[in-house]
Amino acid sequence: MNDFLTKTVSLSLFGKCVAAGLGILIIHATFRVLEQTLPRRFGRADARYKVRKFVVFSGYLSILVFLAFVFEDRLGRLSFAIGVVGAGVAVALQDVLASFAGAFSIGFSKLYAVGDRVQIGDTRGDVIDIGLLRTTLMETGSWVSGDLYNGRIARIPNSTVLKGSVFNYSKGFRFIWDEIRVLFTNTSDCQFAREMLLQVAKEATGEYLVEAQTSWKVISDNYRSENPPLEPTVALVVNGGSLEFAVSYVIDYTKRTTMKDRLFMKIVEEVSSSDGRVQWASSRVTPDNQPSSPDTIEARQSSSTQDMGKTAGSH
Repeated sequence: MNDFLTKTVSLSLFGKCVAAGLGILIIHATFRVLEQTLPRRFGRADARYKVRKFVVFSGYLSILVFLAFVFEDRLGRLSFAIGVVGAGVAVALQDVLASFAGAFSIGFSKLYAVGDRVQIGDTRGDVIDIGLLRTTLMETGSWVSGDLYNGRIARIPNSTVLKGSVFNYSKGFRFIWDEIRVLFTNTSDCQFAREMLLQVAKEATGEYLVEAQTSWKVISDNYRSENPPLEPTVALVVNGGSLEFAVSYVIDYTKRTTMKDRLFMKIVEEVSSSDGRVQWASSRVTPDNQPSSPDTIEARQSSSTQDMGKTAGSH
């Protein structure tokens, strides 16, 4: 192997280029085989992903080291030309270089990792891959309710993290505050409704409370933050003559849709068994003194004219 490298260094420029091309093909083929076979020896999906990424990175690094060794005696002569060409490339490929810089920023500052749920710009989803140029998300939301997957795979340039905001649902405190709103009639028992909603929320979210308190302690140890109320709360607002209750609670960011379904199912059961103490408010209100629309007025006038004509004919 040493003899081969020694002979490669002593070749002419054309010979070095041919040797470099052959070496790149051999290295690429070797690491391609490793990329396809080595991750299979690991059972966990995250371990396979990390091994695959490590093999790919090692392949690129090996190619760079090989090229540097082959052209070692000519790097000094080509330094000026490389500088000029590099400046032109930097201007022409500034977006690509910005994405490279974004990739390093993601890695060193730990903005997010594979498996995290994030929002980058206006796109929200779970990170399924982080490349040198783009981050790939399995998108959530959009035309589907809650945080369910919508089936689209979004690829976002890494340069976006250098220009805009990045929201991470998973790092540190993996819980979020969510809220549902319930509307009752103004004749409902206000105190009974409040106690019922609070009890339902405590029973539904109690399993997350201890874990949320532990997770928030980690946040308060690392950041300057006040301790917020983690237990469910109920707030009342009178809205259009109805009693509107806002039920706020802490929930795992992956369980929002499931928790809303559980809460509403339990609330419906409680209202049904309340013997009329709590009644649902109708969302559609049609006042009796509402002015008629032009089409209604015209229809009434036409009907009145026809009636008058029939009366005159009978006479």
